[in-house]
Amino acid sequence: MSVTGAERGVGLPPARDTAQRKADVLQRLAADRHTWLATSGPSGAHLIPLACVWDGTRLVMATHGGNKTVRNLRADGRARAALGSPVDVVLVDGPVTIVPHDKLPADAPAVLAELPVNPSRVPGCVYLFLAPRTVLAWRHRGEIPGRTVMDHGHWLA
Repeated sequence: MSVTGAERGVGLPPARDTAQRKADVLQRLAADRHTWLATSGPSGAHLIPLACVWDGTRLVMATHGGNKTVRNLRADGRARAALGSPVDVVLVDGPVTIVPHDKLPADAPAVLAELPVNPSRVPGCVYLFLAPRTVLAWRHRGEIPGRTVMDHGHWLA
């Protein structure tokens, strides 16, 4: 079996530095409106697509309060969100806070209204606020070594 140039990293664009990756991640978070959210529970991993918005510090989603994702988060409040594509990956890990609409603070960001499944309009739904603790970003194998752009809740650039 022969190894191609791309598999060796030959012919790939130069790896972005951490500052550029952070800027690209923030742009993706502000623009993307869908994510894959992974949680874990007694029956194993659970992965679902959800609409999302970035409120400037957290990734916010909404879903029905009785579903498996929310049950998993009540038991283990951590999740991973995946944005992008296999050639422009952003993974966001962190704790998730579950907030019913009637407990939403009065100063909640207006961007929450952009969620299509909105707890203010859909009875039984709750907000999920994912606070990033670790963020990974890469576009090709040459960027894997420097993929961590946030660690312990602090941007590395």
